[in-house]
Amino acid sequence: MTVMSINKNQQGFTLIELVAVIVLLGVLAVTALPRFMDLRGDARQAVMESIQGSLQGAGIQVYAKALIQDSLARTDTVDDNGTLIDTRYGYPMANAVANNDIEDLIDLQSNGSGIIWQAAGGSSRRIGYDVDGDGRVTDDGCYIQYTNSAAAGAQPEIQPNLGSC
Repeated sequence: MTVMSINKNQQGFTLIELVAVIVLLGVLAVTALPRFMDLRGDARQAVMESIQGSLQGAGIQVYAKALIQDSLARTDTVDDNGTLIDTRYGYPMANAVANNDIEDLIDLQSNGSGIIWQAAGGSSRRIGYDVDGDGRVTDDGCYIQYTNSAAAGAQPEIQPNLGSC
């Protein structure tokens, strides 16, 4: 019969070490988890930045067509393959009437996401998130404002307000 010898140098973790690691992981989880739990704000901000880029790109394309068609007057129209786009100094107008040219140019479909267009006066339009469902984006603080070109050669103002996305 063989007697097994017991190795007195067995290695492992003590209960205190295990508790310390668990506490440390808990502290890390409590500080890092809120950052990853609600990514909606980051997603909304990214969508608004994308819309801002789309508005800028559409404006430049319409302006190029206006140059070609010699339609740079204060108020004019540009023919975009049979569709007339109202322009102000060659850039798309932020119409507050049924003919919403700037909306049609970027063809944004909200699909229930809460993105809406809001009139902001005769020369401006806002697009943003209507989080509380009241039909306005300014109180939710996550929108882009498009303001018509103010003079010949001046681009329209596209100002983001993304503080509360």
